[in-house]
Amino acid sequence: MIYYRGAFRETDNVIYFKSEVPLAENDVILLGEKKYFVESVEKEFVLLQRVGSIITVQMPT
Repeated sequence: MIYYRGAFRETDNVIYFKSEVPLAENDVILLGEKKYFVESVEKEFVLLQRVGSIITVQMPT
């Protein structure tokens, strides 16, 4: 179990959470019903960005 401290760019909001797997840049994590994009990871500190809707699109062939 890995314990993380997450912060949001340009805010003083900090959240604490744990994960069973190591997080990496560009991961998307779910905390409750909210989705967050991991901008960067430094040891147990992650910089997060809130994600809106995730949409499935198709590329023309």
